[in-house]
Amino acid sequence: MEVNKTLLSDCSAENTKRLFEQMQATDDLIIVNLSLDFEQTVTVCYLDGLTDAKKLEQMLLLLKNNVEMLLPFQKETKVYTIEDAAGYLVQGLTVLLFPEDKYGVAFDTFGVQLRNVEEPASEATVKGPRSGFTESLHNNIALVRFHFPSPKLKVEYLKVGQLSQTSLAILSISGLTNPEIVREVHCRISEIPIDAILESNYIEEWIIDNRFTLFPLIESTERPDRVIGAMLDGRVAVLVQGTPFVLLLPFVFLQAFQVSEDYNWNFYIGSVIRLLRLFSGFLGMLLPALYVATVTYHHELLPTPLLQSIASAREPIPFPAVVESFMMMFAFEIMREAGVRMPKQVGQAVSIVGALILGQAAVQAGIVSPIMVIVAALTGICTFTLPPNATNYVIRILQFGMTFLASLLGYVGIMVGVIMLLTHLASLRSFGIPYLGPAAPFHLNELTDVVVRRPHASNNKRPSLFRPLTRNRFWSKQ
Repeated sequence: MEVNKTLLSDCSAENTKRLFEQMQATDDLIIVNLSLDFEQTVTVCYLDGLTDAKKLEQMLLLLKNNVEMLLPFQKETKVYTIEDAAGYLVQGLTVLLFPEDKYGVAFDTFGVQLRNVEEPASEATVKGPRSGFTESLHNNIALVRFHFPSPKLKVEYLKVGQLSQTSLAILSISGLTNPEIVREVHCRISEIPIDAILESNYIEEWIIDNRFTLFPLIESTERPDRVIGAMLDGRVAVLVQGTPFVLLLPFVFLQAFQVSEDYNWNFYIGSVIRLLRLFSGFLGMLLPALYVATVTYHHELLPTPLLQSIASAREPIPFPAVVESFMMMFAFEIMREAGVRMPKQVGQAVSIVGALILGQAAVQAGIVSPIMVIVAALTGICTFTLPPNATNYVIRILQFGMTFLASLLGYVGIMVGVIMLLTHLASLRSFGIPYLGPAAPFHLNELTDVVVRRPHASNNKRPSLFRPLTRNRFWSKQ
C-alpha cells in the first residue's frame, strides 16, 4: 500500500465524504447508495458525462440480482483507497464501494464519444491499409493487435502527470526488441515531472537525447502498419491516451524520407519513389541558396543565353537576390500556413489563388523576377513530396540559413553550411543510436534498404543499428 493514501472505511457516509473532498466537491460526481436484495449496501460512484448510461443501467440491473453476476460484465479492478477510487473515476470507470468489506470494485463504463477509425489525414496512402489511430488508447492497441496478431506483442501500461494521470502504453516484441532500449524508455518516462500530458509531443520533448536540436529524434505516426514495421525492426512504440500520434524510437535521419507505402509497391517503383523523395528534400533545402549564390557570385557557371535572360529579368528589380529570395520564401510559408489553418473547404483554394495572384502581381510590379517565382514554387513543391513529419519543417527552416550563407560566400558558404549541418547530425543520438546510421557509421548492406528499397525476398536481416535480439527475418518451417 502506498504511503499517504486513505484506506476505505466500513462507514458508507465517511467514504462518501472523503471521496467528495478528494474530488474537490465537483458537481458532476454522482454517488448513490443502494440496498441490495441480499442485505448488503453498496455505494455507486461515477462521473456524469464520462459514463455510458446504457452500460451503467445494465450494470445496476445485474448488481441488484447478485454481485457475482457483474464479473463477466467488464474487466474489474479492486479498489482499497479513496485516492485509487478517485483515479478510476476520472478515467470514466464506475466504482462500487462495499463498506462492510472495506474495499471497492471499478468497472469500465467509459462512454465518451470518440472518432471512428478512419484514414489518417496526415498520412494518406494510395496502396496499403487505410486505418488510422484515434484518441482512444485501448482502441489503438486493439488496432495494432488486429494488424499484428502475435502473442509476442508486449504491452506495458504507465501513468504520467502529477495533476492528471495520463495513461500511456509501451509496445515491444518480446524476444526481438532489445530490453535495454525498453528499460531506457521506462526510465526516461518515469522521470517526467510534468503536470499533465495533452499530446505525445509532451512525452517526446522530455525523453529525447538532445532538446536543443531542430531535428526530430523520435518518429511520430498515425498508421498502425508503420508502427508494426518499426517494431519488427527492433524499435519501441509509445501510445498516449488522447492523441492519435504514436511515438517510434529510436529514430535515425534517413528514416524521415521513408513511408510504409514504399513496401507496398514493386521494389523498383518503391526505390525510385524513395530516391525521388531524397533528391527533392535536398533540392528543397538548397535550391534558393544555389540561385542566390549563382546570380550574385558565380555568373561564369551559367550559359551565356541563360545569364542574359536572368540579367534582363532582374534589371528592374530594386532588391538584391538574397532579399528577393527571402521575400518569396517568407510569402510562400505564410500562404502554406494560411492554407493549413483555414477551413478545408476554402483553405486549398485560398492558398493556390493567393500564390497565383501575389506571384503575378509581384512580377508586374517589379518587386521580384519571374525566375525567382519559379525557384520559390519549385522549392515548395519539393518539400510537398516529403512525408508530413518534423523533418519537413526543419528543411523549410534550413532554406533561410543556407540562403543567408550563400549570400555571404557563394558556393563556399553553402559548403560551410552543409559541413556544419553534417557535423551537427553526426553528433546526435537517439536513445544511444547514431543519428546518421547506417551512413555513419557506414554499413553498406543496411544502407541498401534505406536509400533504396530491397525486395522482400532479399530483406532477410533486421538492421543491426537498433540491436535486435534476433536479426533473422526468415524462419525455418521445420
